[in-house]
Amino acid sequence: MCFVQTVSAQIKIGINPTTMNANAVLEIESVNKGLLLPRLALSSTSSPSPMISFTYGMLVYNTATQNDVTPGMYYSDGVKWLKMLAGSFTETPAASSWRTNGNNGTNAVTNFLGTTDNVALRFRTGNMERMSIGTNGWVGIGTNAPAATLEVKGQVIIDTILAGNASTDKILVANPTDGKLKSIPSSSFIAGAQKRIEVVVVPGQSVFNTPATITDINKIMLYRNGIQISFTANTTTSIISEIPCVPGDEIRIIQLL
Repeated sequence: MCFVQTVSAQIKIGINPTTMNANAVLEIESVNKGLLLPRLALSSTSSPSPMISFTYGMLVYNTATQNDVTPGMYYSDGVKWLKMLAGSFTETPAASSWRTNGNNGTNAVTNFLGTTDNVALRFRTGNMERMSIGTNGWVGIGTNAPAATLEVKGQVIIDTILAGNASTDKILVANPTDGKLKSIPSSSFIAGAQKRIEVVVVPGQSVFNTPATITDINKIMLYRNGIQISFTANTTTSIISEIPCVPGDEIRIIQLL
């Protein structure tokens, strides 16, 4: 090998000694040899041992497996050792890093996706926040300030719902002010409801009697042939459908008491 030191204090080691990169203070060039770094046994990422102190930019190859270090290249940021991985730097061993192309050999007790300090976790797509987990553990979808354990801003679709039991199951209802869900016994809902079914015989009929006296128009639902339609109040015991009906139409009125 040839060693050349230029007047500008640049050093070239290896072949082509007269050709040197202008930006390099030290250049090593070879076609059949590599660079062998100092090999030593680190004790942990938080200890400079076996060195005296941390030095910013120090690069070594660790041979030990102990505490939070495993064999591989490490560099110092001045206060700790950082392990170098393919395409990235990390403060944790390769076996504990979380990769974007999938992971294996994880331990549910020690490996996780999240934060270790008191900071919320944000999820983005298209660089726009879509979901967040607050420091209190509350999850927000479409909002970064959930007001409950789970808050969803937008529509929710449930693909499959199992058949329920009217005598034992409960029904979900929403608070009209804050949208929070609550449950009520399905038996009380059914017991507190009345329905009336009528088959239209008069062409153009639009006025229909309700099962009981109207105390709250919002507690009445009108169905024409199984499809819910709009209506307005007529009297304290009748309503007017949004469209006139024709003979044979089945009118179903459900009224909550």
